[in-house]
Amino acid sequence: MKVFLSLRLALRFLFSHRSGSFSSYASWLAIGGLSIGVTALMLTASIIQGFQQIISEKLSSFEGQARISHIIGKPINNAQKPINFLLKRPDILIEPFIRGVSMVRYSNYAEGVLIEGVNILPESISNNDNDQVDKGNIILGNSLARSLHINIGDTLFLQSFSKAESPFHIPRIKSLIVGDIFYSGLQEYDKTLAYVNLHDARWLFDLQKDHVSGFILNSQVTPEIVDNINYPFHIETWKERHDLLFEWISLQRWPAYFMFGLIALVGLVNLIASLAMIIIEKSSQIGILIAQGIKRSQLMQIFLFQGVFIGLLGGLFGGFLSTIIIFLQLNYGILKIPSDIYFMDQVPFSFDIFVFAAILSLVFIFSIIASWIPVSGIARIKPAVSLRYE
Repeated sequence: MKVFLSLRLALRFLFSHRSGSFSSYASWLAIGGLSIGVTALMLTASIIQGFQQIISEKLSSFEGQARISHIIGKPINNAQKPINFLLKRPDILIEPFIRGVSMVRYSNYAEGVLIEGVNILPESISNNDNDQVDKGNIILGNSLARSLHINIGDTLFLQSFSKAESPFHIPRIKSLIVGDIFYSGLQEYDKTLAYVNLHDARWLFDLQKDHVSGFILNSQVTPEIVDNINYPFHIETWKERHDLLFEWISLQRWPAYFMFGLIALVGLVNLIASLAMIIIEKSSQIGILIAQGIKRSQLMQIFLFQGVFIGLLGGLFGGFLSTIIIFLQLNYGILKIPSDIYFMDQVPFSFDIFVFAAILSLVFIFSIIASWIPVSGIARIKPAVSLRYE
């Protein structure tokens, strides 16, 4: 019964209908400030996680789960023991690739390009109709196609930069038709990478039959696979290949959490200030209740419940606002960023219910702790002093 009375009085102070009620006004200001802090913290967590998730998905799509190659870049024969073992395993998804540097020419334009010969295109740029590169075709990145002023169906020329030259030192040149133009949002790939058929790449770089630059492993990298890759071969996962990028993401994570967490901390400080001013405003009423015999612990409970309600509503409103922003961004891509700097063309968001629940739980706990600071002052209120001028 006492708890019910405390809840009723706390809600009355919070949702007072009396015009110009300071307690209600201060409470809603505290809720608004805390909501902004929670929104900032949730969006920060969502952006950092979304950035890492999108980068991981795109890089693993282009690079595969891992790549097997010769330690000094020599061609690999399919018949060699470690490779043959992997190729015979039906449970291991592995595809050969040939990689080399070439010059691409179209009309009066020329660009250096990284050529990758494959049988199957990466999932992130393949479409439902065709996931292969036909012989005589080339798939260009969007930025590369724009710099060459080239369109689908145009014919261009590739000139090898490798040692693949004829006995008369004439470089190998091959004409190819632009079969498609892909857009990944990763400027590093859109500007420098092109895909051709594996047989066209083998001719261009003058590799022997059954020789490739390496293999793309699309299955999970297990200890068994790693143990079977011995010198002179080595296996490198996509995370190891881009280790510096993920170190940078990890380095930025905690400072970002700290800086935007300070905004939520300001909201908690606002909660403390609001409760303190409400208690001062209600000091005469508190004195009357104490004089009538109500326990100080029950009075403290009333204002503690009010602080808890402020923290709960601030967290829920902040979470709701964050969810709306994330929904709009994921569906409409409102917030754009330059892809040549951030590896993508729009602000990434990732909705993680566990991260949101953790943030809301922390806000709720710290709201209780913050509420106790001004509420503990009720124990020092003397009815004779608070009612002196009443």
